[in-house]
Amino acid sequence: MIGKQTFHKISIVFLYLFFVLSPFSISLSQIFAGASLFFLFLDFLWQKNIPRSESFFFFWILIYLGFLIYPLFHFEFSFWKQIVLKSEFGDVWMGFLLLHHANLSEQEKSNLKNAVFLGAVFLLLSGTISLFSPYRLAPFVMDGFQYVEGRRLPHQLGNLLGIFPFYLPIGFQSTHLTYGGMLALYLPSLFLKTYRSFPTFKKNNRSKFLFVSLLIFSFLGLVLLFLNQSRSVWFGLLFGFFLLSFQKKISLKKYLPWLGIGLLLVLVLLTLFYHNNWLFQRAIDDLFAKRSLENQRIWIHKMNFEILKDSFLLGIGSGNYPKEFITQAIPLVKVFPELYYDLSITPKSHAHFDFLHFWILGGLTSAIAYLCFLYWITKKILQVKKNNLIYLGFFSVIFAGSFQCFLLDDEVLLPFLGLLILLPSAPMGIKEKKKTIQKGQTQVYGILVFWIFISSAGAFYLSKTPGKDLFFHRARTEHNFPMAQAQSAINAKTAVPMPNGTKEIYFKLAGCLDHEMNFDTIPKVRVSPIQFFIHWEEIPDGHRPETLILEIRKRESFDQDKEYKVQAERIVKKESFINPNQIQMIQVHPNEFLESLGKGIEFVDFGFLFSWKEKKPFLPRIEISGNCESITREMR
Repeated sequence: MIGKQTFHKISIVFLYLFFVLSPFSISLSQIFAGASLFFLFLDFLWQKNIPRSESFFFFWILIYLGFLIYPLFHFEFSFWKQIVLKSEFGDVWMGFLLLHHANLSEQEKSNLKNAVFLGAVFLLLSGTISLFSPYRLAPFVMDGFQYVEGRRLPHQLGNLLGIFPFYLPIGFQSTHLTYGGMLALYLPSLFLKTYRSFPTFKKNNRSKFLFVSLLIFSFLGLVLLFLNQSRSVWFGLLFGFFLLSFQKKISLKKYLPWLGIGLLLVLVLLTLFYHNNWLFQRAIDDLFAKRSLENQRIWIHKMNFEILKDSFLLGIGSGNYPKEFITQAIPLVKVFPELYYDLSITPKSHAHFDFLHFWILGGLTSAIAYLCFLYWITKKILQVKKNNLIYLGFFSVIFAGSFQCFLLDDEVLLPFLGLLILLPSAPMGIKEKKKTIQKGQTQVYGILVFWIFISSAGAFYLSKTPGKDLFFHRARTEHNFPMAQAQSAINAKTAVPMPNGTKEIYFKLAGCLDHEMNFDTIPKVRVSPIQFFIHWEEIPDGHRPETLILEIRKRESFDQDKEYKVQAERIVKKESFINPNQIQMIQVHPNEFLESLGKGIEFVDFGFLFSWKEKKPFLPRIEISGNCESITREMR
């Protein structure tokens, strides 16, 4: 027999399972979230009640309603099914999780916080397994605990004790960014649990064991967060701590020595890791690199602001971002053909900036609704006063959302919204002075909006990068690692000195497409030859190479990140050259090697093996245009 609270209790059970099992599967996460909503609405019908809701729920739904403004003005019935079910608007159902907030008792919310803690433990356990797994866990499990050839493997970070390999931890998630976002949401519950257990440390052996266990898990969480290399999440958590500290009366003098020691240890650890791990070095270098293969935000923001320029008021509508991205990219590729490949593999599904994406899709309606949503949630979190550390992930995700679209990732969005339903329904500490509370809220919200404004201005600055600076040829070792010395020789002004005693050096020069193409044209084989110049001129302070063995290489041009496999490549021709004491032109006609790997668009790359006999070797500079075309010059 169905009791008065039956549907309500079932809904809470599914919520509990949602928090606990979200780290394992996005499908389970969606199923349990959907089931909890289903029984929530059944409870409303059974009780004949109107759902109670908060202001932030309406503003969140308004963000998505803004996505429909453009389609309403350009009504085409055949596209509405796709708009509602197969675009960003389809995520609107997740926002209804926020209805739980006003319909849960404080005791039920407290129990669900324990579920978040369990979810954090499972997230750390899965991350630890993936740290030592040579396979990505999600596809490995889905394929019946076996590796299917061609599946993309995780990035190896290094070798523990020089023997055991360890990998970039991503748990059961598809990317390290998603795992980093989930760590930001779940870890604070673990930190809070550890902090609360500290006062009981000296009571008995059980309390000591609990505190030490929690401390170990907290440390493990920080290690996984560090190794995960989600830089935006790192800074997001620091940003969140900074905002929450506005309400804490902390004596800096008391904690300054410990903060200094902690900061010093972190800096030493970062320095050691930077000098001994190429993947971490790349992660740090990309923070300061404007022209980087791994940093595609320049291209994305260039398209973002071109779209906003024409559609800032009403937006472009849900599901239209990829099409508008390509529309804006076509004229850029016409001027700079070499950008086609990089733009084609650049993610075009979203703006890589939550606020900008909402603005682009829903115009000012969605942009303002998003800012209002932030205001009401910030107000709620700061009213909690004590123990609001569990909501640290909210500020972290909002901060990190200026670098990635975390709120468009279902795996992050669902627990993000789930966490917000655990906020108290009524402010705690009602007797507090209202003026003090309001002042703190205004400061924190002001800083939050200021950050969004500053990061938007930074994105706008990136969008002004000249087109000619958006592409550069990469020089890599035989194992495809970046080679700084060879990279500095490309289009340099002078020859590049090598370490004394260098007898030979090998590197690959990448980036010449064998077809002419654009997003609105059919690819055709290049007519113009691929061409570059090697400067063998005399070097007063050193010696030129004696010989060069040049490899002409072919490489598949599909995006390995999407195909989950490595690009195939092979050598199709080798040529030997002796120092000609002059500028040497190298030419390759693409139609000579079309069948080297197979049909379709491919790269023509080059392998250089320079050899020296003298003690002061210099690497000749290589002159090459962006599109590997002829360079007008007088050959002397």
